[in-house]
Amino acid sequence: MKILLPTDGSGYSENAAMVAGQIASKHDSEVIIVHVVEDKGLGRKTWRENGAEHVINSVREELLKRGCKEQNIISETVGGHAAEMIVKTAKKHNVDRIVIGTRGHTGIKQIMGSVTLKVLQLSPILVLVVPPEFRL
Repeated sequence: MKILLPTDGSGYSENAAMVAGQIASKHDSEVIIVHVVEDKGLGRKTWRENGAEHVINSVREELLKRGCKEQNIISETVGGHAAEMIVKTAKKHNVDRIVIGTRGHTGIKQIMGSVTLKVLQLSPILVLVVPPEFRL
């Protein structure tokens, strides 16, 4: 089994990392960590690219703590629109599922769309959404 784990360094993606780690360690699965750097102007892209390694290493440590094997963890930083790049990366690696966290927005924030909601809309691959209050 292959799992794609998108991360943005938030607590919500940390929850998803804990769940992905549990699944991956039980099934000896490969986990592909993806961090998407969106260009929002004002020189922020370079700053975000520099921070990507820290974010990915933090997630890698969580996966190792959950029992994943080092050789089963791959990481990738990509540029572009987050939801589109998550789905594109999942297809590229031929993953079996995407494990992604959510902030649990409701009302207008949900209507406007979140990355998780857009991934759900775009993905032909099974998506496991980890709610913000979920704890292992």
